[in-house]
Amino acid sequence: MQPFKSGQVVAMWLLRISLVLFLFLSNIRSLSPINLESVRFYITFALVIFAVLLLVGGFMSKPGLTVISGLIIFLLSGYQLVVLFNGRIDLDYTVHLFPLAIGFFFLCQGNK
Repeated sequence: MQPFKSGQVVAMWLLRISLVLFLFLSNIRSLSPINLESVRFYITFALVIFAVLLLVGGFMSKPGLTVISGLIIFLLSGYQLVVLFNGRIDLDYTVHLFPLAIGFFFLCQGNK
């Protein structure tokens, strides 16, 4: 059986949309009390903004915005993984691997 090549475009859009929804819904509580003194607020805010920019980058002909957004999401998710590591790998920890992987995918793939 051959792979469904024409489904790649739909799959990439599903990844974009699901990443925006996941990051927004999982981080809305961290954004709700605006705390300009907290580093976590800025990281969360940047993750949500760059996820939206990743979605917007899909509508552009050049992959620059998508690649930069993927890079920032990858780096910030990696930072969160390092900060949250407490010696155990559990479900709460592995949830942060998904934005890391999707950010890296769009960093490498662009808008193809």
